Amino acid sequence: MCTTKQRLTPRLAILVALCMLIGAVLTLSLQFAVSHISQAPVVYASGTRLTPFTLASRDFRDGGRLATEFAFNQSGCPGANLSPELHWNNVPVGTKRFAMLVVDYDEPLAGGWHHWVAYNIPGSVTHLPENSDLVYTEGINDYGTIGYGGPCPPTTGETHHYLFLLYATDLASIGGGGLTYAQVLSAIQNDVLGATSIIGTYSLP
Repeated sequence: MCTTKQRLTPRLAILVALCMLIGAVLTLSLQFAVSHISQAPVVYASGTRLTPFTLASRDFRDGGRLATEFAFNQSGCPGANLSPELHWNNVPVGTKRFAMLVVDYDEPLAGGWHHWVAYNIPGSVTHLPENSDLVYTEGINDYGTIGYGGPCPPTTGETHHYLFLLYATDLASIGGGGLTYAQVLSAIQNDVLGATSIIGTYSLP
């Protein structure tokens, strides 16, 4: 028994020494971490809510059906060709002019069918009344007319989706009258501050 105890004593001493060394290293590491945490800047939640640029309408909800009055009034379509009420919130800072573009991407044409090309809407405006006569510039739609041209999908009954897309730009002027959809996009492509959209649907019996 005494002989065994004498053989193990050096090993125990080494183990004790190693434990003390590890403990010292851990203590120093903990002190280092705590000191750095205490010196780090404290970040608090500001409580500020995001305010996204949004587009809406009192005449239809996003993804909802457009009333017949907003449909086209020619080519067998029974509407009154009135543009719906539209309003927007949280305009990007620096906005000088808006462009409102309406396109039917369900139409089997490259780029869809362009129903409305309105631009040079003043940056101070946040509302277009139904069938608005506010001062802005209008371009040519794919019916070949200037101004709003309402939905007129095929009479086979499928539902088409009409994307009302509003661009906020820092341009003093987007261009003169009679521009096409593509020309407006080209004019604003490097000056867009924000964009928002809403979709209306329509079908014929």
